[in-house]
Amino acid sequence: MVDMCKKAEDLKFMKIAIKLGQKGEGFTEPNPLVGAVVVKNGKIISYGFHKSFGQKHAERMALSHITEKNTTLYVPLEPCSHYGKTPPCTDLIIKKSVKRVVISIKDPNPVVGGKGIEKLKKNSIEVDLGCLKYLYSEVNRHYLEYMKEKKPYVTIKAGVSIDSKLTDKYKNSKWITGKELREYSHSLRGEFSAILVGVKTIIEDNPLLNIREKAWLGKRLYRIVLDSNNIMPQDLKIFKHQENFPLIIFSSKNADNKNKKVKDHFFVKPNKDGLDVREVLHILYKKGIASVMVEGGGNVINSFLKERLYNEIILFCADKLIGAKESVELFSSGMSILNPIIFRKREILEFNSGYILRGFK
Repeated sequence: MVDMCKKAEDLKFMKIAIKLGQKGEGFTEPNPLVGAVVVKNGKIISYGFHKSFGQKHAERMALSHITEKNTTLYVPLEPCSHYGKTPPCTDLIIKKSVKRVVISIKDPNPVVGGKGIEKLKKNSIEVDLGCLKYLYSEVNRHYLEYMKEKKPYVTIKAGVSIDSKLTDKYKNSKWITGKELREYSHSLRGEFSAILVGVKTIIEDNPLLNIREKAWLGKRLYRIVLDSNNIMPQDLKIFKHQENFPLIIFSSKNADNKNKKVKDHFFVKPNKDGLDVREVLHILYKKGIASVMVEGGGNVINSFLKERLYNEIILFCADKLIGAKESVELFSSGMSILNPIIFRKREILEFNSGYILRGFK
C-alpha cells in the first residue's frame, strides 16, 4: 500500500522526510518527530528536521535559505499556522512561493487541526494529504497518543526468563538477563520522556535511573516513582542529578506522611493495587510528558496490565528457565484466557544470550 501517494516520486521523498524526522527521536517531546524535504525538478534542494523541543520546526529549517520558487515541500505533519515557540510555518511556506505541499497526516493538536492546510489552500498552494500516513503514524505514535487520547504513550518493559519470571523467589533479579541485553535495555530509555518504577525497586536496588550513553547527551529524562506510603528515604541515589533527570513522586492521599520530598510530589487516589494509575497518567499528561516507559517492579507492571493502560510491551527474554511457584511473575494477578494480550504487530530481535520481543497493542 502506498498510502495515497499521488505520484511515484512522492513515495520516495516522503520516506526521506519521515526518516529525517526520526533523527530527533527522544529530544522533541511533547512535540512530534518531523522532517521536511524541498524538491525542485525532481531533485532535493534543501531539507531539515525538528532537532529538539523549542527549536526550529522542520519546515523553517528547510526553507529558511531557499530562494527558488515553485518548489514542492514534503512534510509528514500538517504545518502549523499559529504562533507558539516559533512563528507559523504556513506563513514561511507562502512567503517562499512553494507551489505544492505533500503531507502525511493532519495535526491532531486542536490548535492546528486542519487550519494549516486551509491556510495553504487559501493562498493557492496545492496540498496533497495522506502520503505514507500509516508509516508516519507508527513513527510518531508517542505524539499521536498524547494528543488524541490526552495521556502519555505507555510502554511496559521487563527482563524475564523464558517462563515469564521477573526474578526468582530470592529476588536475584540482576542475573535474569545478561550484560548484552541490559545495555540495550538501558539505551532504550532515551526514546521516552520518562521512566516509571515502584518504590520497592528504588529501595532494594538504589538505582540512579538515568542515561549515560553519549548518543543521548543533553537529553532530559523524567524519573517517576510510585511510593504509596511515602516511605522513600531521601539519601537514595534517585534524589541526585535532578537538573537533568527531574524526579516526580506519587503517593497516596491516605499516606500518613504528607511531606513533599520534591517539588513535583503528588498525592493521588489509592486503589486495592496501590495507586490509581489513570490519575497518575492524567497528571503526567498535564505536565507535558508524552511518553512513559514502565520498568517495574512486578506490582507496578501488573497495575498497568490490569487496567490495560499500555500501548506497547517490550520483553527482554533471557535463555533461562527459573521455575518455582514463589518466583515473581510478569502477570502476578494472572491472565484470563477470555481476555488475553494480543499484539497487532510485533518485532523480534535475537541476541546470543536471548531475544527482545517488542509488541504493539
